[in-house]
Amino acid sequence: MTSDKAALLYSAIAAHASERPDATALSRGEHRLTFRELAGAADDLAARLAGLGVAPETVVVIDLPVGFDTVVAMAAVSGLGAAFTLLEPDLPVSRKQLIIDDCRPVALVTESGVTPGPRPGARLDERLVRRTSSAAYVGYTSGSTGVPKGAVIEQAALENHVRRTAEWYGLTPSDTRLFFSSIAFDLALEQICTSMYAGCELAFRDEMFVYGGAEDFLYHCRRLGVTVLSLPTGVFNGFGAELAGAAAHRAPDLRLVMAGGETPTRAAVAAWAAVAPGGTRVVNGYGPTETAVVVCYRDLAPGDAIAIGDPIDGVGFRLEPLSAADGAAGATELVIQGVAVGRGYLGRAASSPAFCMLDGVWSYRTGDVATARRDGGYDLHGRFDAQVKVHGGFRVETGEIVSRLLAVDFVLDAVVVPYDGAGSRLLAAFVRLDRSLAPQADAEAALVRQLSSDLPAYMVPSRISVLDEFPLTSRGKVDRAALLDRAQAMPDADGEQEAGPADVGAQLRQAWRQVLGSPPPDESASFFEAGGDSVRAIELITQLRARLGVQLRAAELYRTPRFDALARLLTDRRAGIPTAHHTTGTTLVTMRPGNKDRLWVFLPPLSGAVTRYAAMSRMLPAGDTVWAMETPPELSGKGMAALADGLAEVLLDRGADQYGSICVSGFSLGGVFGYEVARRLHDSCGERVRALLIDPPDPGAHRVSVHDAFDIFVRVGWSITTPAQQFTAEDGGFDLAAVTVAAKNAGTLARDAGRQEIEDAWAVYESNARILDGLLLSRPQGLRVRLLQGDTGGEIDYARRGPATVTLDGGRPWSGGRAVGQWRDILPDDAVDRLPVDHFALLEPPNDALVRDWLVTHAR
Repeated sequence: MTSDKAALLYSAIAAHASERPDATALSRGEHRLTFRELAGAADDLAARLAGLGVAPETVVVIDLPVGFDTVVAMAAVSGLGAAFTLLEPDLPVSRKQLIIDDCRPVALVTESGVTPGPRPGARLDERLVRRTSSAAYVGYTSGSTGVPKGAVIEQAALENHVRRTAEWYGLTPSDTRLFFSSIAFDLALEQICTSMYAGCELAFRDEMFVYGGAEDFLYHCRRLGVTVLSLPTGVFNGFGAELAGAAAHRAPDLRLVMAGGETPTRAAVAAWAAVAPGGTRVVNGYGPTETAVVVCYRDLAPGDAIAIGDPIDGVGFRLEPLSAADGAAGATELVIQGVAVGRGYLGRAASSPAFCMLDGVWSYRTGDVATARRDGGYDLHGRFDAQVKVHGGFRVETGEIVSRLLAVDFVLDAVVVPYDGAGSRLLAAFVRLDRSLAPQADAEAALVRQLSSDLPAYMVPSRISVLDEFPLTSRGKVDRAALLDRAQAMPDADGEQEAGPADVGAQLRQAWRQVLGSPPPDESASFFEAGGDSVRAIELITQLRARLGVQLRAAELYRTPRFDALARLLTDRRAGIPTAHHTTGTTLVTMRPGNKDRLWVFLPPLSGAVTRYAAMSRMLPAGDTVWAMETPPELSGKGMAALADGLAEVLLDRGADQYGSICVSGFSLGGVFGYEVARRLHDSCGERVRALLIDPPDPGAHRVSVHDAFDIFVRVGWSITTPAQQFTAEDGGFDLAAVTVAAKNAGTLARDAGRQEIEDAWAVYESNARILDGLLLSRPQGLRVRLLQGDTGGEIDYARRGPATVTLDGGRPWSGGRAVGQWRDILPDDAVDRLPVDHFALLEPPNDALVRDWLVTHAR
C-alpha cells in the first residue's frame, strides 16, 4: 500500500498506529481493537482486495454486520484509494442487488469473505467526470423510478468534511464517540471517519446496550464514557421530549450532541443542553447524500431559532430563485457549491438536472427552499420537489414508493404523503384497489409485506389506508392536503373507531398500526418481523405511553415482540401486576381482585416470583379473586415447616378464611409448597380448602443443584444473556455485584436499585433449591387433593425437554395418571391426572388454557 494511493481514512489510522499503537481505536463492551491491530487488519484485507483488481476509481461493496469488520473493510478500501459502498445488513436482498447492479463493484466484502464482483463495471471516472480527486464512496438514496440512486463522492470532499468536522467539534484522542446510526446513513461516515482521523475511541453498542428511553440511553453513555454523540434527529427529538420532564445532568461527560437529518425541536435542544452539569453543546448539522456528509454546522442554545449554519470552509451556498414551473414562485432554493459536491449519479439517474454548472461552478440543487438569516445561517422552509426526510433523516422520493405500490397487481392508484410522528416524520400511503384481485382480508398488511421485501424499513409507510376514491381539489387534482389531514388524525384513515382507554389490546393494535402501517395479521405476529426496527420501537413505546400511561422498556419489547404476549405484559403492568421474572419483595400479591365466593392462591415456584401465574390469573373465571405468594427472604433457609407455617399465617391475616371456597395451587416446586400450605389452611378453614397441584416433583427424588439454580436465576430470573459461569468465582461462590450490574444492563433491574435486591432474590432461589431435602409428605387428613402431571408422569427431569403441545382428539385433554414416589404414599391414583406436555411448557400458551380448564373442573 503506497502513500500516494492511500486516502485520509487509512492514512489517519496508519499514523495513529505508528504514534499511538496501543491506543484503543474501536471498542464493543470488553472487546478492544487498537490502532496497530486495526491498521494490520486493514493491510491484510487490502492485499486480498488488490489481488482482485481493486484500485482507484473502482468500487467495493461492503455488506457486513455493523462493527469492527466494517471499519477494517472501509480502511482497506481507503488504503487502496478505491471507493466503497456500504449496505445496511437488514436491507432486502432484492434492493441490495439493485445497488450492486448499479455500482458494479470489482469486489464484495461479506460475512462469507472477499469475492469478485458479479459484473464489474467501467472505472468510475469513465462513467462520471472526475472533478477534484479520486472517488471515495458511492452513497445511495431513493429514486423516483423505483431504483435507488448512487451519488459518487470524491476523496477531497470527504477529507474536507472530516477535517472541518473534527475542528468544529474540537475532537481530541481523549474523546469517546458512540456509533449510533444506520451504517447506510451519512452519519455513519461522520462518526467513523472523524473518530479515526482524530484518534478517538469509537464505541459500538454491546449486548448490554438495551434501553427503554432516554434515561437508560444516557446510562449507557456514562458507562462507555461517551463525550461526543451524533444522533439521527428523530432519536434526538424523541429522547429530548423525555429529558424535558426529567432531572438534569444525566451524563456529566457528554460535552457535545449533534442532531442530523431533520429539524430538531426547540424543546429537545433545551433538554439536551442540560444533560451535563456545565452544559452540553448542541449542534445542528445539515448535508444531503449528494454532498460529503455534512456541509454546515450551527450551534444551538436553548431558545434559539432552529436554523442551519453557514457552509464549512471549502463549501459555498447560493440561493437560486424558483419559478412558477417549480411550483414555488418567489421562493429560493438552496444550492451547494465547492469541494463537497459529488460528481453526480451513476446509471440511469446520471442525467439528473440536480447536478449542474452555475456560473461556471459545479453545483448541487438541493430541492430545499431556504432564506438567509440576518444573523448568519439559513432558515429551511421544506421542499418544492417530491423528496422528504423521514425516520430521523433518511431522504426518500415518494415516487419510488408509489412505483413499488403500482407494481402490485391489485393496486390501481397510490399516493404517499409524509406526516409528523413521534419525534420524526413518517410516511402514509393511500391506495385504491381492484377488489376482484385484492386479498379479501387485510390488504394493507399484504402491501406492507410486499414493500418490506423490496424496500428498506425506513421507506415502508407507517400507515397504509385503502380508499374507494381519492379526495380531489376544485381543479380535479388529488387533494394531498386532505390526505395529509387524514394521515395526521389519530383515528385510522379507514374509519376504524378509536379504542377506549381501558381496552389494552385494541390500543396496542391501533398503536401497532400507527407505527407499522397495518395491524398485526394475527395474535402471534412479531413487531420486528412485521417491519419494526429500533426507531419504530421508540415510536411504539411513545405511542403506548401516551395511550395507556404505561412505561414499556425497549429491552422488554425486544424480549416480548409477539402481539399477544405484549398485550398480556401491558395488561398486567396497567393493572399493577408484576411483570418481571424476579421477585417483587411482597409476600402476598393480589393478581386480580374479585368477590368473596372463591379465592385462588398460587404458591411460588423455584424463582419465588409470582409472575409465573400472571397469565393464569387473567384466565380464571370472572369474579374469582386471585392471590399469589412469594417466598419472603426472612423465611428463606428455615425449612419447609417454617415456610408453610409463615405463608399460611399471612393468608389468614389477609382474610383468606372469609371466602366461600379456597383453591390452593402451585406449579412445580410451588405445588409442594401449595400442598403444605393447603394442609395448614385446612386445619383452620375445613372443607372449603382444596389443593390443585400442577406437576409437583417428588420430594424424595427432587434434585436441583445450587449451580443449576444459579443458572436459572441469571438466565430466567433476570434475563441476562451472559452465561452464568462468568459470574462464578474460583472458590465456587457467586459474584452478585456483577449480576446486579448485568441485570441493570438487561433492563430487568431498576437503575437506582442496590445489590441488596439481587442478594434477597438469590437467597430465595438458593433456599428453594434445597428446601425439599429430607422432606417427608404427611397424609392429607381430609384435605381434597388433585395432581396434574406433565408428560413424564411426575418424574421430572429438569434437563429434558418433552412435547411443547398436546394434540386434542375430542373430550378432555388430560387422562388418568399414577402417583409416584412420596405422592404414591399419600394419594390414590384416581387423584392424579396427566397432560402429556413438557413440564416447562405447561403454563405456556396454548397449554395454559388446558391447565386452566383442569383447575376450574376440579375447583367445582
